[in-house]
Amino acid sequence: MKPLVYSVLPRPAHPTRDGLAIRNYHLLAAISREFRVRAFVLAGRDARGAGEYPAAVDVEEIPRRGGRLDRAAALAKSLVSGEAFPVLLYQSSAMAKRLKTAVASETPAWIVAHSYHVAPGGLAAGVPAWVDFHNVDSEIWRRLGEEGSGVEAAAARWQAPRVARAESRIASKAAGVSCVSERDARALREAGAKDPLEVPNGVDLDRYAFRPDPPAGQTVFFVGDLSWPPNADGIAWFCEEIWPLVARLAPAARVEILGRGAAGRLSRFLRNPPARVSFAGEGGDTRPYWSRASVAIVPLKAGGGTRLKILEAAASGVPVISTRVGAEGLGFEPGSEILLADEPEEFATTVARLLSDPDSRRSLAAAARRRVEATYDWRAAGAVLARALLAGASRA
Repeated sequence: MKPLVYSVLPRPAHPTRDGLAIRNYHLLAAISREFRVRAFVLAGRDARGAGEYPAAVDVEEIPRRGGRLDRAAALAKSLVSGEAFPVLLYQSSAMAKRLKTAVASETPAWIVAHSYHVAPGGLAAGVPAWVDFHNVDSEIWRRLGEEGSGVEAAAARWQAPRVARAESRIASKAAGVSCVSERDARALREAGAKDPLEVPNGVDLDRYAFRPDPPAGQTVFFVGDLSWPPNADGIAWFCEEIWPLVARLAPAARVEILGRGAAGRLSRFLRNPPARVSFAGEGGDTRPYWSRASVAIVPLKAGGGTRLKILEAAASGVPVISTRVGAEGLGFEPGSEILLADEPEEFATTVARLLSDPDSRRSLAAAARRRVEATYDWRAAGAVLARALLAGASRA
């Protein structure tokens, strides 16, 4: 019989919805090829039953309110205790109780926390705990504080050291730690992790079939969770400073933005979008959008980890224009596999130039697809984690 793993997730997994949900779906699939996997998933009212999981994974969703009152309570507790808001927000006595009962019934080889947000419960369960860091979150909070202004930036500056302390405590206590890039591995080593394992983000190369020829239209596409501040700030920046320039340079261009929610100053654009910009809300299957996209944009000014949206675009044959922050941690060659621009005018002229040049779009897309085939296949990436867990279980 295969050894047992308990996986703990902060929200439901899904193969297409957002970065964390996608990563957790594929890591669960990889782990389940070597282990029996029981997944305990925190699910808010709107998220219950909304997950999608690999067939071999036994899933139990644990209710979590996660509304404004919970956020306010977590912020107040952070103010008083000095603990990190993201960890307090996902603190769940129901999850802790359920893990304790499960461990008493059958001891697993590992508890895998699929995000540092839910790691404290796994670390307290009395069995070896592995923590997968989707991002080094403290860096995101720090950058939001540096790049932004007003109340939101002040809140980010206030939280950044708290998040850094939480990451350090979790990384140093975990029996194993994984992350998405060498850059993040260096940060985690500095935080106290013993030997972080690099498990890169990937893409499902069967789901996202390569499109050899660019479409006839001029559609600019972005996909991402707009409730995540770096995405929301990036798209607000695009709408405020970049899109007006693109619209003048490329009068036939239009923008499609796919993603749930909206945070900060992006809310006003959601209510009153600029001309030829459409917000599609949260979507399940991104493939129809990729099929008609001429270029993909990643206008992030803050962030951490690596962007799965770049990998999906590359797999689908859609060339990408990104800021340098947006492309961090990925091994794409600037100029031949991805285009980089950090200033509004530079970003806008790069978008307009690429929209008008199908041959360049075709060349960039083909090179980027070769890159993901060589480096970013989910099955290969997930197998790295599964093998490490299996080796640890055999030594126990």
